[in-house]
Amino acid sequence: MEIYYQNETLYVDIIYNLTDSDYRRWKKKIFRIIEDYGVDKIIIKNHHQMFHNRQYLRQMKQDYYEKYKGDLYIR
Repeated sequence: MEIYYQNETLYVDIIYNLTDSDYRRWKKKIFRIIEDYGVDKIIIKNHHQMFHNRQYLRQMKQDYYEKYKGDLYIR
């Protein structure tokens, strides 16, 4: 996973299959960045088109909207 910030947007590139522990660690890291820096636009790019990743990405979107306001895009 690569995370970078550009033009007031946080980009997250997922380049491998996520596991349950990867997801929890990844979510914690992203939420920490959101809280520390006030980021309100996130774009997640899933480069590994597996059903398994899509399940975690849907969960991430749901968790994000329960806690924060802003835009979260998954591509």
